[in-house]
Amino acid sequence: MAELGLAVVGAVDICIRVANEIKTTCRRFRMYDEEIEEKAILVEAVWVRIEIQMRFLSRISELLEEELANSQLNLLRKLEGKLLQTVSQLRVQKRDGDVNDFSPKQKIMGYLSKWRWAIRDSLKELAAELEAWQNRFDPTWYLTILNSSKVLDLELRQVNAELPNDPELRLDLLNNQLNPLMNMRNLRYASKPDYKASLYFDATKLRDPRETLIMFSSARAILREQDGQTRLLIVEAVTSPNGGHGTLDISQIKTDVESLAGRLQQVDPGTFCLLHCKGLMELRDVTTRTLNGIDMLYGTPRNCALPVSLRGLLLDRSLVPSLSSIVRIAKRQVRSVSFIHTCGFVHKNIRPENILVFPSKDSSLGITFLVGFNQFRRVNQQTNLLGDPAWHRNLYRHPQRQGIHVLNRYVMQHDIYSLGVCLLEIGLWRSFVHYPLLNMNAAPVPPASFEIQISDEDFTAPHLTARLRTKDRFIELAKRDLPSRVGNVYTEIVLACLTCLDPGSRMFGNNNQEDEDGIIVGIRFIEQILARIDSISI
Repeated sequence: MAELGLAVVGAVDICIRVANEIKTTCRRFRMYDEEIEEKAILVEAVWVRIEIQMRFLSRISELLEEELANSQLNLLRKLEGKLLQTVSQLRVQKRDGDVNDFSPKQKIMGYLSKWRWAIRDSLKELAAELEAWQNRFDPTWYLTILNSSKVLDLELRQVNAELPNDPELRLDLLNNQLNPLMNMRNLRYASKPDYKASLYFDATKLRDPRETLIMFSSARAILREQDGQTRLLIVEAVTSPNGGHGTLDISQIKTDVESLAGRLQQVDPGTFCLLHCKGLMELRDVTTRTLNGIDMLYGTPRNCALPVSLRGLLLDRSLVPSLSSIVRIAKRQVRSVSFIHTCGFVHKNIRPENILVFPSKDSSLGITFLVGFNQFRRVNQQTNLLGDPAWHRNLYRHPQRQGIHVLNRYVMQHDIYSLGVCLLEIGLWRSFVHYPLLNMNAAPVPPASFEIQISDEDFTAPHLTARLRTKDRFIELAKRDLPSRVGNVYTEIVLACLTCLDPGSRMFGNNNQEDEDGIIVGIRFIEQILARIDSISI
């Protein structure tokens, strides 16, 4: 590990040195050309965040698990290649004469008349590549919070030491959630038992709230007036982890909900694809004042309209989304699952009913967020083996977790399987669950196109026949119908999710290969699923 840590430090040093050379070159010309100045500012705006992460990574390199260190080293080398390519382009353009800070203005302007377009293009391309690299790096960066070493906490206390020297940038980053070290420190602190942030929402702030149901979702929307404007909140009740099966341990539920809410108070919705938690509200018996439930409240994108569930969109036969919109939704679902696992939780309830879609000008389908945290638990917390027979919920569960006779404790790979079913459904853009007359209170039925008979009775028996039949059907659908609709890469991603616990699976292994803190599964998910789906360009 010492050698690997030194390799990470060396790669960081090279990246920072080359980036400084690029910034020095830009400073020679930006005052003479507005477009070069604009592109240089874009590059520096992205780079300042990356450099903060690089310097911190260098300090904690020896704390990283081997698989995580290798993953980040590979990413650093890719970053190094991008920076060196830009430097080589800028150096080639300088060969016709010595242009430096002390050259006469006429000489610099003469040089720019020949090369300004090349410099602009190089910087524009670099800014885009740095942003793409940042999006790819962030998931592995946040996986670091799962490290149990107290040394990491000590290093995070030195946040200010990692800020750039520029006083204006220092002030901006100190007061800005974009500071990646502040984000990591807050997320890590939110996992501590002594987290003291105000978790409970004052119900009196909900002045004359107007509550409305969200079709085909257990979440509700609340409209409230604040400062002369209408604000939208999303609320969902946290219930017994098994839909009423088994004893309701409200004290354990409260502890877990507080832990999750603390993390969701710190998330950046744009990065995590999860809604920001505004707080919790206790639900007490009117007579006895006994705590019998908890509501979790989420903030929403500013000035947004009421959301719909993904199930509602899938059931809308008049809606024919573009391929780019489908891929955009799929990417967000992958990212949200990755960050749930990064926060140390498994979701246990990933299905279209728990994916909310808010209208957006950037997509015909809208922007999605994963909710439905009413069955979640900590990754390393023992889970019970109680299930339920409802076919429309079992459809999204791995065969090991289907029916009333659950075979295995819940692990991250079970979430990954559920994600695979959702990605298949999104890719085909047809609902696997129908409701007669689009009535959300009606008993759900399988669509005629599903080609297999399925009912609750199939999930009451202890044998695996019906359970494996659904999985085999999904794999068949993916292989047959997905390539022509969304391409081979998307298809391979879906198949990797659906087979993630198969014997011999090279991506995620089996139950016997679990890692205690989930870092190994998290890294493989990022590399084999998230990175690959992010690479899809429409």
